Amino acid sequence: MKLIIYIFFIMSVLLTSHSYSDSFMSKRAEAIKEYNNGKVDLAFKKLKSLVKKGDSEAARDMGILLIRGKFSKDVDKAFDWFEVSAKMCNSRSLEFLKSKYLERGGIYFKPARIEYLKSKCENYKIKNKKLVKKPKKKKPSENKYSKNPDTKNQDVNFVISKNVRNSWKKIRPTKNNLKFLGSGSGFAISQNGHFLTNDHVIKKCREINVYYNNMMGIAKLLVTNIQMDSAILKVDAITPYYLNFDDKPHKVGEDLYAAGYPFTTDLIFKKAAKNMTLSKGILANTEMIKSNLLLISVPIASGNSGGPVLGKYGLIRGQITAGYNVEKLIKKSLGKDSSKTLATNITMNLMISSIKLKNWINDTSIIYKNNGIRDKKFDSDEIGEIATHTVAAIECYN
Repeated sequence: MKLIIYIFFIMSVLLTSHSYSDSFMSKRAEAIKEYNNGKVDLAFKKLKSLVKKGDSEAARDMGILLIRGKFSKDVDKAFDWFEVSAKMCNSRSLEFLKSKYLERGGIYFKPARIEYLKSKCENYKIKNKKLVKKPKKKKPSENKYSKNPDTKNQDVNFVISKNVRNSWKKIRPTKNNLKFLGSGSGFAISQNGHFLTNDHVIKKCREINVYYNNMMGIAKLLVTNIQMDSAILKVDAITPYYLNFDDKPHKVGEDLYAAGYPFTTDLIFKKAAKNMTLSKGILANTEMIKSNLLLISVPIASGNSGGPVLGKYGLIRGQITAGYNVEKLIKKSLGKDSSKTLATNITMNLMISSIKLKNWINDTSIIYKNNGIRDKKFDSDEIGEIATHTVAAIECYN
């Protein structure tokens, strides 16, 4: 209710300061006058008529009036009309939606939706340009995202822009006679195609395939750290959604979320997006094992290796590794009385410390990673949403 009141206030101000400088000005003003006189249906009919004629401001006014709620309030429908306006390249509607869809922790947090609306705006510009130059040539109506079988069932809120998708099409793997060795997980750490995974996941690979946001591409190995069991990969494509590091000191008991693609095989790989899992647990101990590993109580399955461990701020707190015998390492590093140090009846696993990871990545000089901002805490659903669009499945062939 507070959000609705807040939006109502903002929209009321925007409506009163509305600039009627275009050719539809008087007709929009007339429709709003009808609305203020209680003739809601007539007002909406006139505004809809203007929208059909290409008036993006009329669509925006529909959204404002539906939020304003003097006679007819419907916030969900209001957002629909703001989106209609944004798809017609209305800058004010785009800015309003951007402020809501990029508000982390907000009830309308849909970051990828902005990319989708921008792509629609680009198509709208192209379409109108063509109509001016040539007679209208009707193309069969198509959803540009349904052509790719990998994106057939993709949630429209997370559609990737056309430019991004085209960049991935150029690196799609082709059929080969290489043998499938196995799979693991990884995650994007920059917008320029950099991914982090485990060294043991990509060992002996002649070809590495990365599955990211329902797109598949061939990656090359840039550098590995055998001791840390980490590796940096690179795809020659855009990765708009990526994770940042949190190198604040680790604390025993802090909430952690491990994300990855367990049990991925070549036969089900095209449906890998449906198989990403998120497990919750805590940090069990802050004493480093082998100088860079930490014990966590997060359940981890085979295939999760290389995936991120996120904290409550949606930032990287570590990287999953399954390349070690956990029990032996505990006894060797923490001693025979390690049971006194750790909580009992907890399944222990290992993660590579985010502090060590970030320092190593920056030392490579391949990319430089700053710390992410601890601005808002996320619940499990929001962490899952972040992971869905930043975590990748990694396949190894030889």
